[in-house]
Amino acid sequence: MCHATGIAGVTQLPGDHAVQTDDVCQVCHQPAAGAAPAGESLAFPAMPHSSEGRKNCLACHRAGLDAFPQLPGDHAGQTDDACQACHQVSIEVVHDESPKYPIIPHRLETRNDCRACHATGAGGPRFPNDHAGWPGETCRGCHQPEAPVSDSAGCLDCHTMPDGAMAREGEPRAEGVSTIPHPLVAHDDCRGCHQGGVGGAPLIPRAHTAWTNAICRDCHQPTTAAPAEPIPTPIVLNPRPENINSCRECHLTLQGKHGDVVPQWERSIHAERQVSCPDCHGGDPAAGTMEAAKSPEANYIGVPARADIPALCASCHADVARMRQYDLPTDQWARYRESIHGYQLSKGDANPATCFDCHGGHQILKVDDPASTVYPSNVADTCAGCHASEAWMAAYNLPTNQFDLYRQSVHGQTLFDNRDFRAPTCATCHSSHGPTPPGFEEVADICASCHATTQEYYLKSPHAKAGRGALECVTCHGPHGVSKPSEDLFVGSRPGHCGACHNPDTEPGQVAQSLYAEITAAAQVYEETKAAIQSAQRVGTVAVPLQERLREAEADLTTIRAAQHALNPDIVHEQANDIRAVADEVKAGARKAIIKSIFLCGVIMVAVIVGGLTVALFIHKRELDRQLGTD
Repeated sequence: MCHATGIAGVTQLPGDHAVQTDDVCQVCHQPAAGAAPAGESLAFPAMPHSSEGRKNCLACHRAGLDAFPQLPGDHAGQTDDACQACHQVSIEVVHDESPKYPIIPHRLETRNDCRACHATGAGGPRFPNDHAGWPGETCRGCHQPEAPVSDSAGCLDCHTMPDGAMAREGEPRAEGVSTIPHPLVAHDDCRGCHQGGVGGAPLIPRAHTAWTNAICRDCHQPTTAAPAEPIPTPIVLNPRPENINSCRECHLTLQGKHGDVVPQWERSIHAERQVSCPDCHGGDPAAGTMEAAKSPEANYIGVPARADIPALCASCHADVARMRQYDLPTDQWARYRESIHGYQLSKGDANPATCFDCHGGHQILKVDDPASTVYPSNVADTCAGCHASEAWMAAYNLPTNQFDLYRQSVHGQTLFDNRDFRAPTCATCHSSHGPTPPGFEEVADICASCHATTQEYYLKSPHAKAGRGALECVTCHGPHGVSKPSEDLFVGSRPGHCGACHNPDTEPGQVAQSLYAEITAAAQVYEETKAAIQSAQRVGTVAVPLQERLREAEADLTTIRAAQHALNPDIVHEQANDIRAVADEVKAGARKAIIKSIFLCGVIMVAVIVGGLTVALFIHKRELDRQLGTD
């Protein structure tokens, strides 16, 4: 081991011994008299510490970290095994029970990723500078936990002191983890409020920013068990004869908005399902006078307050039994209260949208009615009614250009210009009633509900491995103004382009250039193949199998544009080769079709010429026969 390189001043192996092993050396070379017994190498410094948990000698000694002796220059290139061949553990410290390193003042269960807290100093002492690159398992080689492993684990083992500090074994426990001061019903999206401090909610601590809602509720419990919240009580209706509605008869005699409500209601889905005026406004439409019909005794409420509208609608729409016959969901009310609209409304803000603002008041049409405010092609306009208003949005410091961006995006053009209702609308990404579509917490997951193949490749990429939320779809494509993607995003340094983050001379920059070259070349090959097919079609008929193969190449090109999100040039190169193989086959077939068509055209032309000459000769012969017969 030492003689191979001549380290530490020992004799270097002669050139003709280069391939010899340690066993062969000892066959010829015997230890001199008086040498240390086998297993003892006391001529070399002994290790002044236990080797338990410290097998990685080079981690400390290569750079002389933490005041450890640095490797001599002639030891460069040696491995940990080579160190331990010469340097033995001192007998005196093998069973050292008093390590000089600080102990770990907490249990290790659920907290075995030292770097998660100590790399940044979030939730614990920050790593010393000379420990910055060490993995978590190296830490536990020196630092041992104060308390043994227990059968109970969880955050409460740590956060038990009044100030949230860690309580050591044996110390009395105090309430360190705050309780949830509100019921979880309709408020179970912890990150939705606490990540941005919505409505004055305490911000998530820096050390907890990557944690999910489920982890939050593992530690933080509601103050009291939240009972199942009942459905809002419907308006109490007075018994009345059928087909009697004095509200309608009276309002037909009125002008303006008070008269317009009747034809609006008559066009609504509510009128079709026999939901009429008293179901929302109370009162007794069978009473003989207006005063009696609108009296408190008739449970008349008039125009409901804005804050009461969601619960009023929910008195029917959250009732499973009532909605089952219409196959309608019944979680809209709960979802709405989770949303920023519902949250702000519950805090006394009168501006947020309610059911009335999005669905209309009296003329509530079916969702599949093109005139409905929530028909796919109308959703963006409905949302823009508030979100494009500078005066309205100024109070919330929100931009007002989302509709304009969306209208010019590939999604907006697909919806408005192509009338393709598969294109996402505001409700597709932001949900109809809640803060996000049900079951989604990440932007990439929302995009993946349509672009599943792209996400499959993205999850294999360095971007995804950098952590959820670090680099996602909107980083490159934007949230609203999503332009039709092209290979141009790989070049340039504009926002969303690879060069905005990566210098072309770096490894990621080189990968971007490689992907750009590979995909643009594959796209060019496809276009050339498509042109070859079109040329063959102009001069003759192209065989159906060739057209099928061209469609395969088109599908491969679509796949390669999804695969690019893995940022793996090898994957893209392999798929590009598939496109080239199909292209070569199709172009060869198209050339054969063209040659065959030209040959057939030639044969037909010759046949036409020969036929024409034959007819001409026949006519000429008859003329000659006629002339000879006449003479």
